[in-house]
Amino acid sequence: MSEFMAGAATVDITPPLGGKMAGYAGRDDGSQAIADPLQARALVFADGATKAAIIANDLLGLPSARVAHIRERVAAATDIPAAAVMVCCSHTHFGPEVEDGSADAYVDVLCDQLATAAILANASLRPARMGHGAGSVDTISFNRHTLLPDGKAQTNYRMPADTSGLTFGPIDPTVRVLRVEGEDGAPIASLINFACHPVTSTDRMLTLSADYPGHAMNVIESEEGGVCLFGLGCAANIVPIRREGAYPRMIGQTLGGEALKVWQWIATSDENHAIRSASHDLVLPLKEGGEETMEVSVLAVGEIAFLALPGEIFVEIGLDIANRAGADGLFTFTMGNGYVGYIATRVAYEQGGYESGASRFSPGCGEALADTAVRLLAIRP
Repeated sequence: MSEFMAGAATVDITPPLGGKMAGYAGRDDGSQAIADPLQARALVFADGATKAAIIANDLLGLPSARVAHIRERVAAATDIPAAAVMVCCSHTHFGPEVEDGSADAYVDVLCDQLATAAILANASLRPARMGHGAGSVDTISFNRHTLLPDGKAQTNYRMPADTSGLTFGPIDPTVRVLRVEGEDGAPIASLINFACHPVTSTDRMLTLSADYPGHAMNVIESEEGGVCLFGLGCAANIVPIRREGAYPRMIGQTLGGEALKVWQWIATSDENHAIRSASHDLVLPLKEGGEETMEVSVLAVGEIAFLALPGEIFVEIGLDIANRAGADGLFTFTMGNGYVGYIATRVAYEQGGYESGASRFSPGCGEALADTAVRLLAIRP
């Protein structure tokens, strides 16, 4: 008999109104309304010998020091090793600001809330089966790092009315879906992995919202039950084609509908789900001199691998990792276990554009990150 078990839980992390919001530097006023609640959702796996947890949340990003606190809290309250706790953010631009070193009372409680989600998920462990699948949505996003005829980059935050003379880079249309269910077939959890910036409104919006990922998760939760998590793929240069008004809901339901379609036909198994993890502290050079260390980590559950990259990563880097490491069963989370800002491709520094200009890292760091990820993913069978 298989010893594979899983459990999931959700905790509301919506902050009080009036606090500073994250995502846009020019937005100085605090939040004034709540469009939809912000959540932390956790999924815990156990294979009879060890355990692991994924905590996904509706936040822009979390500093590595905050992630460390969450991991320590989970490890102290459960038998889940701190190193096997993966924390990823949806990167919504309509959540609270969470600064490194902040002593804000909400932020301190927030970290405990995220840990609580994993603690509750661990308490709900039961015999489980799991499987994965993939679909495609190519109608809701575009690559904003476009090229002019002279080869220089032009960053288009919205789809330009006139696209003549512009060369658009790739998107990643793949919708990766995880299905976790009990022995009776009742849903325990699902997970949607997709690459598109959660910026379906503007910097003028002072309303708290999980953005399109919230709507996507609601599709599966409302139709099938269980807890649905969202992990942002490599989306540093990928944004929605349409914004504002009804578009957050439309984009989310389009994505959620595709995920639900895939979810229906995923075959699950309770066999061969051994848990393994690996991480590497990657040291990368900065533009202004010096270095920064970031954690790249992999959590493998059988043939399925969850890769955590701590920043906003160009889609081309994610596609390269999937191509070299094998995309089947790979879920890549950016904003994972920390936040270090933009990491672009080497050629983007030559072309110009917003992301490479805003990045603190030297050219070549994106390729070094990809090489590290591919090496770590070798832990998959």
